[in-house]
This record gives sequence, C-alpha cells and structure tokens, in this order.
Amino acid sequence: MSRDNLIVLSDVHLGSDLVQFLRPDAPRRGKASLARDRELTALLDWYRERREGGRPWRLVIAGDFVDFVGMSVDAESDEIQTELSDEEREHGLGSAVDHTLIKLRRVAREHAEVFQALARFIAAGNTLVVVRGNHDVDLHWEPVQAAFRRVLEGHADIRPAQVQFADWFYYEEGRVFIEHGHQYDDFCSYDNVLFPVLPSDPKRSTRSLSDILLRYVVRPTRGMLESGHDQASAVDYLRFGAQLGVRGMLALGQRFVYAVVALLALWREHVSDAAAWVRQEHERKMLLLAEARQLSVVKLRALASLQRPPITRSVLRLLAGVMIDRVVMALLLLAAVVWLLVARWTPALGMQLAAALALIFPLGWLWRRARGAIDASDALRERAERVATLFPAAFIVMGHTHLPEVRSAAAGSTYVNLGAWAEEEMPEGAHSALPATRTHLVVVEVDGKPTASLLSWDSARGPERFVSTA
Repeated sequence: MSRDNLIVLSDVHLGSDLVQFLRPDAPRRGKASLARDRELTALLDWYRERREGGRPWRLVIAGDFVDFVGMSVDAESDEIQTELSDEEREHGLGSAVDHTLIKLRRVAREHAEVFQALARFIAAGNTLVVVRGNHDVDLHWEPVQAAFRRVLEGHADIRPAQVQFADWFYYEEGRVFIEHGHQYDDFCSYDNVLFPVLPSDPKRSTRSLSDILLRYVVRPTRGMLESGHDQASAVDYLRFGAQLGVRGMLALGQRFVYAVVALLALWREHVSDAAAWVRQEHERKMLLLAEARQLSVVKLRALASLQRPPITRSVLRLLAGVMIDRVVMALLLLAAVVWLLVARWTPALGMQLAAALALIFPLGWLWRRARGAIDASDALRERAERVATLFPAAFIVMGHTHLPEVRSAAAGSTYVNLGAWAEEEMPEGAHSALPATRTHLVVVEVDGKPTASLLSWDSARGPERFVSTA
C-alpha cells in the first residue's frame, strides 16, 4: 500500500518568548522568534508546493512545538476556571486545562503566521501528526487537542482526521519510529507518559526537575538563559550571581531555595497513595493504545522500561541535580582545611589523612557517574539502539537535545536526532550556545525502500543536506 512521504521536525518552542508576566521588559517578538517563524513558514509553503513522487506529505512534529512549560503569562479573572495556586500567582498560568487553553490562544495569536502556513499545508491534502514533548506535555488534555485543531480549521478547510496527536510515539513498522526523547532524560522525564498528571491534583500536569527550575529560577532571573547549563559549574553560577549585585544574588538564592522545596514536594508525590491510582490509569491507557494501534502490550511495557525514572524520585539524586552535593562538599572541604591548619600533626594523623584521600577520589568518581550528565545525547543514542530491537524501523528518530546527528544503530537501523528550530533571544552582540539548526528529516520511498535525508533550511536556497560543524 502506498504511504505518504514524511517530513519530521522538532523543538520549535512557539511561545517561549511569551514571558512578560515575569519579565515585563522582555520584547514580545525578538529577532530569533521572528526569524524562526519566517523560516518555518517558508519551509511549510515550500513543501506544500512540491510533492515527491506525487505522494502527499505527512508532517510529524516530534515534540515541543508549543512551549507551554516555558511561557509566563497571566489572564483576566473571567478567563480562569481553575483557581490559581500560590505558585501560579507568582510565576504565571500553570498546567490545568483552562490555563493551557489560554496559553494556546496567546500562542496562536502571537504566532499566527506559523499556524496559517500549517493550515495551508494541511489543506493542500497533507496530514499532521503532533507527538508530545516535555515542553508541550499539556497536549495530553483532550480539550487542548480539540482547540489546537480548531485553530487550524479557523485558517483553512481541514478535516479533523488530517490532524492527529500521538500520545507517546509515532511508528510505521520497518520505516520509522519517532519519539521526542525526553523520557530518556531523567532531568525531563515523567513517571507516567500516557497520564502525566500530578497525583495530589490531577487537574494539573505533573512537572519534572527541568520544569521546576525553568519556572522558579530561570524565567524570573534577568539575564539567565535556558541553555548552557550542561557546561556550567557551581563556580559559574556563583559568578553569575555576583553580577546581579547583593540584592540580585539574595533574590536568586531565595528562588533556588523555593525551587528545592517544590522539588522535594514532587518527590513526596512519587511515594504518595494517589500515585498508585495514576499508575493504574497509565496502565489502562497503555492497554487502549495497544488495542488501537494493534501493538503488543508486552512490547509497550518493554519500551516503557527503557525510560529513565525522573530524577525527582530520589532525594539524593534530586539534590545532586541542583548541585547541593557540590555545595556540601565544598563546605566540608573548607572545614577540613581549617581543621588541618589548626590540628597538631602526628604520624597517625598523616596516615588517617592519606587513607581519607585514597577513599575520596574513587568515591567521587563513582558519585559523578551515578549523578549523570545534564546533556542527554548519550542516553538517547543508547536507548535508540534498544528501541530498534523492540520496534524494527529503518530510522529511529528523536529530538529533545537540539543537537542534530545521524549515526548507525542496532538491527540495521539509523538513529537520527532532529536538532531544533528554536533559539534563545540573546543580548546584542552575543551568540547563542545552542543556535537553531533549522533541520528536518525527509523520508521517501526509493525502489520500495525507505530513504531519509537530514536537511537544513536555507532561506535563500531552500532545503540543503545538513553538514555538522561539530
């Protein structure tokens, strides 16, 4: 049976510029935002006008199309049905259905040209599949999915069946397996991917460590960027705090403490009685997914077992994730140095010190391995190998890291990371540590076999083969 040609892209992050509730002086549309929308619109129009082999296109957006988590907006009281929590009064609308619908309306209005181009693309006989990521996890709410469709239908004549939502992954046997990839990153993963709600308050989506830090620390702090933290050390954060001045540094410290308190509350959610009910609902939805997609539930459970548990499940790893272990170690080291300066040296003390040093280095190495890395690229590559054995496909495709790559995987598959279309707004003259690659994957049939090309969009020449500069 003839299959549609595929276009796959990820990490557009529409709405990441809507942060004016916490940063009133932030521009509504910065240069990076305008460039992204302009070039994404051009890409959609380019493919709308050019079919490959006479087949329609199926556009698969592999997560983080709308940045619900990263937005910081408020609303009039008559728009809100779910009463604001203290955290939402402080940081902006949250993850309840009505809050998310308000955010979607803002995004659709501010980025209307993208939605218009998307509607034109679909109306030309093509289809759209939206896979959830960690920044648009709130798309799990069915009313939000329905509203998303209505936005597109408001711009063009589109049938509902042309816009689909994948709750976990998109799969065509032997051809492609597409997933966002955040479930293999313990800083961003959720316990129950098919039912990601807060056990104590199922009207709201649950949050990851990354989500908490973004809302509590990054968005409220002037000059702090969302990217680059994988390369930052505790000294870098102290240096950044010093640039804020005394009041700014104290405010940053307070935000950090509040974030840790929120993370500890999230840890308690994992061990609560209500968490068992959420797991049961997740399992029920998994059975429904297996039936609807004619997939083996055994394979789905095996796929779920590859996901990395959220870092918020462990108090020790949670504290390590926010570098408290390094702060404690620095204080202990300082205390040890002071003690050694005033202690009376004896041969026994020297032997004890040597033994302590002999233990510290291997223990430190083991702890460093256990705490893991912020950059999840290695984890996604390793999991892609194992996904390929469960769901055979020529291409195992993910996003999330914003770092495009193509490499061989297990069982004759190829692992592809899609890169990103989003890029943070930088001060004049500064350059982003993670610039937008404007990459996308095109999958077509050649002599009955799937063939894929990772392409980057050039505003003057159109799609070109991506060449890594790393």
